[in-house]
Amino acid sequence: MASVPVKRRLAAIMATDVVGYSRLMESDEEATLALIKALQADVIAPNIERNGGRIFKLIGDGTLSVFDSATGAVECAMAIQGELVRRESQSARMVLRIGINLADVLVDGTDMFGDGVNVASRVEAGAVPGGICITDGVYHQVAARIGGEFVEGGEKRLKNIERPVRVWNWQPRHAGTVKGEPSRIVEAAASLDQEKVLVRVGVASSALPHQQDVMGLITSGLEQFLSDRHWIDVASASTAEMGSRSHDYTVSIGVHGAGPFRLNVRFLRTSATSILWSRAFDLPADCDIDAIESVAAEIVSLVVDKVLSTASKTIAKKPEASWSAYENFLYGRMLDAKHLLPDAERFFQKATELDPALIDAHATYAIALAFRFSMEGVIERLHRAEEISRIALRLDNNHAFSHYAAALVQVSMRNYDGAESHYVKARDLAPSDVEIRADHAELLHYIGDLEKAAAEIEECFRKTKYPPVWFWTVRGIIRLQQDRPDAAVEDFENIPSKSWRTLILLAAAHAQRGDEVRRRYNEVEARSLQPRLSPELVQRTFPYRNDGALAKLLAAFEG
Repeated sequence: MASVPVKRRLAAIMATDVVGYSRLMESDEEATLALIKALQADVIAPNIERNGGRIFKLIGDGTLSVFDSATGAVECAMAIQGELVRRESQSARMVLRIGINLADVLVDGTDMFGDGVNVASRVEAGAVPGGICITDGVYHQVAARIGGEFVEGGEKRLKNIERPVRVWNWQPRHAGTVKGEPSRIVEAAASLDQEKVLVRVGVASSALPHQQDVMGLITSGLEQFLSDRHWIDVASASTAEMGSRSHDYTVSIGVHGAGPFRLNVRFLRTSATSILWSRAFDLPADCDIDAIESVAAEIVSLVVDKVLSTASKTIAKKPEASWSAYENFLYGRMLDAKHLLPDAERFFQKATELDPALIDAHATYAIALAFRFSMEGVIERLHRAEEISRIALRLDNNHAFSHYAAALVQVSMRNYDGAESHYVKARDLAPSDVEIRADHAELLHYIGDLEKAAAEIEECFRKTKYPPVWFWTVRGIIRLQQDRPDAAVEDFENIPSKSWRTLILLAAAHAQRGDEVRRRYNEVEARSLQPRLSPELVQRTFPYRNDGALAKLLAAFEG
């Protein structure tokens, strides 16, 4: 039988998804499935048919449908959301997000493929609960008739989509009447958009033809690496004003030379002329993608540090009791960046209490709790960390930092396979995040794969010009297990403020070197920081799979 040829057509693609699906399934699988089937049969499918559309794919709790016109798709989406508001008693637990994109798509029989479909799914994830998010092309098709119903959301960086996409948002006027999803959720989402850090990436002057490729790679690298920080919005510097934001910054880049190249980078508040920092970065004439990505990563590191520093100073001027969830989260991130994670814990906790839907706050709170367990050995801390990490994953199972947090927790629980699974997912979602790779190297060392662990952490150092101080701890502990005590000591001594864990690692390295005086000195110093220090505490908080590896660490203790 001859195959049906693949064709192209211009179409409006609509994606729908149930808010909090994982949480609902965990609560009551059978009831949730029944509600979703009823929702699709009684609300979604009839409205799609009435507005000239067709469902071409069902994806668990979601649908993908195609329309001949953008107007039909938008009117359908508004009808669905409006009906859900009116049907309170039947849809109390079912709230939708809807995304619509107009694009040239591939048609294969009854199915649709291509970036146009992917963009619809991506913008759907950005809609508020009970709302609709449409792309710029859709908006211009409907602007004359119902454009006044939508509010501009600016340009967004979408995963695996090369160019930023301008979006427009809609929400029902009476969305607050939906039971289980009160209006405060929609209001909180809008409020968070205004509070969220915005970093704009722009070019100071037009690049010459021989400079355009380098400039294009640098700006796209910056946008990608910044987008991996989910708590930061990223846009082009030419983007129209996205509303009044407390934390709005611009990275301005100029390029000079014909190879080698010099990048002049300035970082400033968008609404001010004062420059927060300015630096030059040099690239060789034959620079490859690795060199360009290395410079982009260095710029992003400087940007993130300055954003946290500047934003936290602004926040600190307000009474702490008035801080929002996002402000508590930002302040906690600033403390974490200063290696004060125990101090940051209460701010992350407060953020989760003020906004139970703030995913990054849950992930960082879980990490802080896991770190506290590693310092104290109190198992209740670890159980709480696991609970919070599960909440983060239920909120968004495609959130890199949530999987990163879950991986850290599972390592401490000695669930090595589970930890590896979460690390793989985190790396797939944020491939440029070297901190995820560095922690993965630590996991590899705990399970005994020292060769891979060493290669992974060396790659992290290669990609990071100014590595976080804890990178030295990871490399040092790997070298200790490789029976390279001199190199391990050198790494541990690079850590300016040493915890009892670092000191006990130093003691173990000196024991391996046969230096009893320094071993004893570091052990005593470690005990001064942790009076309950014992071989049992070390065994509980350093999750080695192999007893032989643990024995190298226990050599830190006398006798």
